[in-house]
Amino acid sequence: MKLALFIAAVGSAAIAHAEFSAGFARVDITPPVGIQMVGYYHKNYDRRADGIMDPLHAECVAVSDGVSTALIYRVDHLHLQNVFLAKTIPAIISATGVPQDRIYIHSTHTHTGPAVCPNKDGYTDADNRLVAVYADFLVTRLVDVGRMAIADLVPSKIGVAKTECRGISFIRRYRMKDGSVKTNPRPNQEIECPLGTPDETLQVVRFKRIGAPDIAIVNFGTHPDTTSGRKISADWPGVVCDVFENGIGGGVKCMFLNAAQGDVNHLCRNPTPGRACLNEYRKKGTPTANAIAKYMGRAVAGAAMSVWDVCEEIPAGRVQGLSRKFSMPANLPTADELKWVEMFDAGRKDEIPLGWMEIMTITAPRSRVRTLKNGPDHFDICVSTVTIGDSLAFAGLPCEPFVDIGRDIKAQSPFKTTIVTCLTNGSEGYIPSTKAHHEGGYEGLSTRYAEPTGDKLVAAQVGQLKELFDAERNRREQ
Repeated sequence: MKLALFIAAVGSAAIAHAEFSAGFARVDITPPVGIQMVGYYHKNYDRRADGIMDPLHAECVAVSDGVSTALIYRVDHLHLQNVFLAKTIPAIISATGVPQDRIYIHSTHTHTGPAVCPNKDGYTDADNRLVAVYADFLVTRLVDVGRMAIADLVPSKIGVAKTECRGISFIRRYRMKDGSVKTNPRPNQEIECPLGTPDETLQVVRFKRIGAPDIAIVNFGTHPDTTSGRKISADWPGVVCDVFENGIGGGVKCMFLNAAQGDVNHLCRNPTPGRACLNEYRKKGTPTANAIAKYMGRAVAGAAMSVWDVCEEIPAGRVQGLSRKFSMPANLPTADELKWVEMFDAGRKDEIPLGWMEIMTITAPRSRVRTLKNGPDHFDICVSTVTIGDSLAFAGLPCEPFVDIGRDIKAQSPFKTTIVTCLTNGSEGYIPSTKAHHEGGYEGLSTRYAEPTGDKLVAAQVGQLKELFDAERNRREQ
């Protein structure tokens, strides 16, 4: 017993005196023209890329306490499905020795990225071959960038800052005057009010490195859905990194992590008089999709740069991670929804008492109503957490959480700074808040998770945050 206590004490002392370090790497992951793209529903699955608007990248920030290392990835992609990650994460573990609990892979949710999973029902054989080749390439690139980030580890200090980025993110769900709920309605007089308020908080983490360029992590949440079309693009998150790095200079490297964004985007359907927003920009002309992405990216980068020099230094500490699965209830179809699908299949769609977007949501070939007709009752969701000391945490959710879910996690987290990210280590679609589930609308109709899931997801993530926080505090008190 005495020997065990002595070893534990020595280990704790080693961590306490080990030097915290951070490393960065970036690789190009731009796919070939002609590959199928993901991001929108297209009849007959015909959305092949016909050009490159701007390159896609995968990035990795490695953090280490001298004993434990974690890898935080950002990938320019709509979402990386579980079947893809099932190949990728073991490959990263094998190449780097970093355990699964400390591998954190985030997709920015650009709607102009390539597919990485074959689609036997919709793609041609040639499409599927190209997608499979690209998927293998992407696995290799993610392994490469992880190894490169570890090789770049340099002693560092940590700083954090918080500000707001106003006028670019808006609730996209509205109560209409007829009592219905619509997502992205056309601007008209039938809108009563938005259902919620956006989270305009922007957070910055600064790794101030000794003898090497600093690393910035910028965290803000809204949909990257400005470019659309068939040109490959990282959308405005890519602009954030370019503008920030050029604006700060000195070789600084920037990673953008998208926060809770399931019910917000750049479209303001009921602008407030006198408040600057993208609507005012549009009045000056008809901006191209790329121009809107630049507008958004510059706004986010500008807000981040405004607090870069006043980041508050926080203590480093042990690097920890948790990645666990939690069972969540399935959103099984109702009798009415099953009846409406039957009516649609019989050519009676005009009799269905829903808007067109909602009708397509429940009747599409892979809709929730069709796929969950015979269950199951529950699904597993992977919740991922990486922490540094007792001041900084990364809280990853494998879905598109509504902004209130992100707010709740940050409010209940014991860490000084909690970076909430969507689409991390999985892709489970929309997770509305309980309130939003009751209100109705497209996202609630499409999600395969029942209404308590939002609250359960918050509890699961907060539980992991508290567990890691307590472990670090207990270690320090020994």
